[in-house]
Amino acid sequence: MNVEDLEKALQQLRLMKPLVLCLTNHVTMDFMANCLLSLGAAPIMSEDVREADELAQLCQAVYVNIGTLDDEFMARASSGIELAHAYQKPVIIDPVGAGATKIRTQSARSLLAHAEIVRGNASEIMALHDDHAKTLGVDSSHQVNDALHSAISLATTYQCVVVVSGARDFVTDGKQQAFLEFGSPLMPYVTGMGCAMTAVIAAFRAVIPNAYDAARAGTAYYSLCGSLAAYTTDHPGAFRTAFIDELYAANFELMKDVIHAD
Repeated sequence: MNVEDLEKALQQLRLMKPLVLCLTNHVTMDFMANCLLSLGAAPIMSEDVREADELAQLCQAVYVNIGTLDDEFMARASSGIELAHAYQKPVIIDPVGAGATKIRTQSARSLLAHAEIVRGNASEIMALHDDHAKTLGVDSSHQVNDALHSAISLATTYQCVVVVSGARDFVTDGKQQAFLEFGSPLMPYVTGMGCAMTAVIAAFRAVIPNAYDAARAGTAYYSLCGSLAAYTTDHPGAFRTAFIDELYAANFELMKDVIHAD
């Protein structure tokens, strides 16, 4: 990972301050918003379909997260996606809990064809590809290596970028791929880390035209901030705060040390 390119991308992001329209769940909304603000982006969380057209015009990326799923949400998500395509805005999908129930899996799959980037844990990505894959609610019951075939197949079939997050992250567009081995074992103990990761990827996509490069940059920055936050604490509550601080601090010199030590 080229830290200089990552630093340039973040500088561009903070200069542009992209608006990320988040059609998302109620559980992790606050954490996502704080992560986007600390990163340098501008989040807006919308639950009223009547403002969808205006927001789709204003935003630079549309992020759809199915965490708190119901019919009303899916109608709002479908409207948002349709408008995103009409105004040529990238759509980033987080298939939270795919594999846990049939309705979650079916709902997530219905969004796949509209996504530029999909980010999920190993079990979620496998469930999108295979009817037999199961999750532990919203947690993964598989390792990233288990999901490599599913990720590559989904990326190829839907012509999108797939990010599988875990102890080591995997990014692919079906033709090229990258493993990123940063982050912290504390990250799974903080609710919303995956949701916020997808939001950060969406923000990077708002300023990086190539979806694969954007997904890789967003994944790398997010995970490296996790590595740095873990230097300051070994408790999940303090880690959450430290992580938001690292997103804001953008300490690329320390990130270089993390990469070279890897």
